[in-house]
Amino acid sequence: MVSSSDEESRSDVSYNHGHTQNTPLLPLRSWSPSALKETFFASSPKSFAWPVRISFPHRVRRRYLLLAVILLVTLSSVPMLFSPRPDARSLQTVPVPSSLNPPLPSASDAEPGPYVDIIDEDALPVYLRPETYLEGPVATVHFRDSLRNDTGYLTSFLSAGFTNDQITIGNLIYLSMITGRIPILPPFTSYIDGSASPLPFSEIFDIPRMALGTNMPILEWHMVKDVDRAHAEHAKDEVGCWNIWEVDNLQSDGPRGSYSPILLTLDVSYTRAPASVKLLPGYEHDSHSTFWALAKLAFSEGRAEVLAKPDEHPTRPSGTNNVILPPDEQLVCYDYLYYVCALEPFEFDKDYSPMWRDVMVHAHWTEALAELARGYLRRLFRLSDTASIPPFIAIHARRGDFLGWCGDVPKEDCFAPLGVFARRVREVQEEIRSRHGVYVHHVIMTGDEKDPLWWDAVEERGWLRIDHAGERTAEQYGNWYPVVLDAVVQSMAIGFVGTDRSTFSIMGRRRVSDWNRGAVRMVKWGYVGADDH
Repeated sequence: MVSSSDEESRSDVSYNHGHTQNTPLLPLRSWSPSALKETFFASSPKSFAWPVRISFPHRVRRRYLLLAVILLVTLSSVPMLFSPRPDARSLQTVPVPSSLNPPLPSASDAEPGPYVDIIDEDALPVYLRPETYLEGPVATVHFRDSLRNDTGYLTSFLSAGFTNDQITIGNLIYLSMITGRIPILPPFTSYIDGSASPLPFSEIFDIPRMALGTNMPILEWHMVKDVDRAHAEHAKDEVGCWNIWEVDNLQSDGPRGSYSPILLTLDVSYTRAPASVKLLPGYEHDSHSTFWALAKLAFSEGRAEVLAKPDEHPTRPSGTNNVILPPDEQLVCYDYLYYVCALEPFEFDKDYSPMWRDVMVHAHWTEALAELARGYLRRLFRLSDTASIPPFIAIHARRGDFLGWCGDVPKEDCFAPLGVFARRVREVQEEIRSRHGVYVHHVIMTGDEKDPLWWDAVEERGWLRIDHAGERTAEQYGNWYPVVLDAVVQSMAIGFVGTDRSTFSIMGRRRVSDWNRGAVRMVKWGYVGADDH
């Protein structure tokens, strides 16, 4: 089931201190998405001639100005003479908004229906279409043959659980935004099991809608490189990337390990990033960089500043061909982007998070996946294939792999009991009643607990669960889909109760809150009474 625990960095003991970077750099013309917009849209007139103003004597101008002021005051007083005098009962207080921040996009309906009209890539503006930034319509064996020489790109690799990898991709796209580059997204390749095929981002997320929401084009690696042919022909691409993991993690002796380069047949030469990328210098218990510290490395001056000191920022030979390459200029890449923030660690849980507000709030499910989830819900509620789905509250109880965080606290004392979740459900029900004027009694539990007795206790409370074994979800759709469908179902709820510190719960909470204007709570855990309030 759900697991977002991080893997330890796999060490790369090959470290070369004696080479300088003398590989010639790719000449680039000036590029940016804005420049490409100008290519496809007419520019504004270059000059504008103001009309000739008629000159009046100074005394005449002053007289006309005085007459105009008197006339304006007289006209504005007329409505007051004929309007009734308001009494105390007719006076109304102007409501004060609860938040002065601009609202996020919202699906708003309590019932989980279609999110929006299906958006086809061909309907996107030219500057948002993927083909605008590719040399041809077909992916090539070597990725450089697909990239335009007037465009800059940015990528990174995945190395965690399903939800953490979504956050990594959100960070990748936001970093692309602020550097003016085109993101190239890797497929999900994480923890489900060794037999799970790579899952393209676009198989579950609606990229055309996301491109419109973020106002930027989004590419995926399968658009750029024909990975199947590359593996068949044993064709590897050599590329230089930034190693930030070793800088942010004081106990690490190499870049973050990832299956992504292997899948994409990339032979990577890593250059150690400067110490300035670490958010908390010298602090061994945090692994974060800031967006702008990393963005600096994507610009020519910041890059040159680092490469001018090769002794401080050594470059490792690549794993296959043993080549030494500086970080690529056209395709800027970083080893790992999960631990990136604007201001403070793990800020994706905060309402100001730019990764969420500017990127992942626009990452809605594809309509096909949403419709698949609706089918599961209709069967769960024993409805016809066309019936409306009633409002419901979703719970996510994260237990399984969190046991390692309990330390010496027994499992039954560490994890919140069902009664604590029930108390939070009642709070959510009351808030939904107050906000939407409806009482929601349907509750769906999702979670990774393996104990059947625990699930029996869930059913005794009248709560429902999606039976992926009975639905044969993995057999029909693949090993990713039990976890994926749980996330989709959660996002369709009008209320949500999650588990504190679980990224799976955090993303579920944010979707219900910002997409559906739902009521949300998080349950604390770790010791008896942790969620008392």
